[in-house]
Amino acid sequence: MNDTCISFNLDNNLFRGRIVRLDKVLSEIFTHTKYPDNVAAAVAETTALGVIIASLMKFDGIFTLQIQGSGPISVLVADVTSAGKVRATAKFDAKAIEDAQALRKTEGEIEPTPHWLEHGNLIFTIDQGKNTELYQGVVDLQGKTLEECAMRYFKNSEQIDTYLHLYLRKKDEIWQSAGILIQKMPTAGGKDGEAEEDLPELWNENKILLDSLTADEIFTLDLPEVLFRLFHEHQVRVNKESEYTFGCRCNREKLQHTLSSMRPEDIEDMVENGKITATCNFCGQVYSFDKGELLKH
Repeated sequence: MNDTCISFNLDNNLFRGRIVRLDKVLSEIFTHTKYPDNVAAAVAETTALGVIIASLMKFDGIFTLQIQGSGPISVLVADVTSAGKVRATAKFDAKAIEDAQALRKTEGEIEPTPHWLEHGNLIFTIDQGKNTELYQGVVDLQGKTLEECAMRYFKNSEQIDTYLHLYLRKKDEIWQSAGILIQKMPTAGGKDGEAEEDLPELWNENKILLDSLTADEIFTLDLPEVLFRLFHEHQVRVNKESEYTFGCRCNREKLQHTLSSMRPEDIEDMVENGKITATCNFCGQVYSFDKGELLKH
């Protein structure tokens, strides 16, 4: 079962969770764009986190996880649509990454994503189209790992106790990413008092169980089996399984409209041999325009 996110509940609905694994989606992303290993790892991890967070939210449109930083990786973006289409990209300075690893003597190592971003922000956006209000959440990029940064967002911005692990694997030049998250559900109204008294102990037990999950298990076992092995004593119940595929929303008309809105002198600066070409950062599609197509609009 690849490219799937499963929603589940624990302990008679005291906690909710998500578990995700991405395989073919990442293969498609990395087919279109080649990244150095540390950038590919950051893109893969960001994509898994984007799918997990999108699955927690009710929306009809596009969820975007964007991470901006001042380091060698300056931007990471993962888009997830309500129809299950996923795309991701990164902006980075390959020379700065090489120089940093040479200085630290960490060539060949995969270093934590926040290390490459340095100072910056996590930005969550939901766009449900025209005539709707854009939802956005922002938190400072603080944490040694991307999962720590995300948990800080949930604690400070959403006031939801959240525990999260993200996983990466590169095997035979193929990247996989995965993640598992649990959250406390609101206990007021309807939950029995005895269960609420047990809440701190149950929460700690579930966190310990989640800590025991290895990368080998989440990448080799079926996800329902992973959940049963971890939480069979905590009344684990699968609610929904959602599948995801790669999908890019770029098109010639949209790009032409964007370029046509630029100043004529800026358009002139982009012309080479009478043509203006642009490449989609997400899917690698190359679009070519005659100068007149843009200046006459």
